[in-house]
Amino acid sequence: MKAFRLLLLATIMIFTSGITAASAQPASPRMEVGGGATVLRLTKSDTSTAGMTGRFSFDATNWLAMEAEVTFFPNDDITIRNSGIAADFGIAHNRRRTDGVFGAKIGYRSTRYGLFGKVRPGFTHLTDQGVQCVGEVCTRLLMLLARDEYQTEFALDLGGGFEFYPSPRTVARFEFGDMMIRHRSVAPPCWTESCTSHNFTTRIGGGFRF
Repeated sequence: MKAFRLLLLATIMIFTSGITAASAQPASPRMEVGGGATVLRLTKSDTSTAGMTGRFSFDATNWLAMEAEVTFFPNDDITIRNSGIAADFGIAHNRRRTDGVFGAKIGYRSTRYGLFGKVRPGFTHLTDQGVQCVGEVCTRLLMLLARDEYQTEFALDLGGGFEFYPSPRTVARFEFGDMMIRHRSVAPPCWTESCTSHNFTTRIGGGFRF
């Protein structure tokens, strides 16, 4: 009976010391700030544009995080060619683009790497920087060019990616996806009616967890 009491007392002491040690350990980082570079492939015009991205995320669980991300494209220029008038005739639309999305990142994460999918609705906004004529016949057509009329459009970012953790507080990240945009502006790619474009995106960057 005495031996049983000593064994029970030792078990309680070991269990209590384990709880104390576990509570003394620092909590795993749940928030992250990061940034990187983004390339957006505009399928309607078959052009690509590069931008800068900033991101904030919060881990709700080990497999679910909520993210907010803003990307700025300083030169989102596209040129629309019209070979029906002249082989070298085109209209250059000079623009700036800002994308903002907020949504869920869902996936698996170990101590060294992670795989995830993302569903992030948001908006895209284009700022008109002027319209120019490209080609030999431009001097005859400059008076026909009108400025584009943009408004904020609904966007949905779907995709996935890979993360690598060099340390418990640093993240290297690569992702890809489809930025779907519902266009309603009087500007390319839709002038007379609304349409939806599917635009392939790639992002590479890093972050710091705290």
